[in-house]
Amino acid sequence: MKTRLVALIGLINENNEVLISLRKNRSHYNNLWEFPGGKVEEDETVDNALEREIKEELSIDISSNCIAPLTFSIEYNNTHQTILMLHICRKWRGSPISLLGQKLEWVRPIDLTDYEMPRANVFLISILRDWIATS
Repeated sequence: MKTRLVALIGLINENNEVLISLRKNRSHYNNLWEFPGGKVEEDETVDNALEREIKEELSIDISSNCIAPLTFSIEYNNTHQTILMLHICRKWRGSPISLLGQKLEWVRPIDLTDYEMPRANVFLISILRDWIATS
């Protein structure tokens, strides 16, 4: 079974809201909300993948010094497993804008369950919600 790593970021603003985006024109999970991020490429660290993906998706700069791993979730199908690694970040340079034409929304963690997301995100949401409530 092949393993795919996906690095995700929970960007948290000064109001303790997290940024999510609506997937559009995609073959997988089209019209579902997601945390920004993407696949970790071969010969790439998780931090490098996050920095690259966030720059490509949101036109902002994050630094590995300002991101921290929070939790993970695993999704299985017949041919591979996908490990979703959620990180958090409270500092970045620039203002997030979607370079992929996706709708962006700042959401209170308690309200994340109101947004339809891939099933593997349910666990990520509960941990993120609990972490923000206690931080």
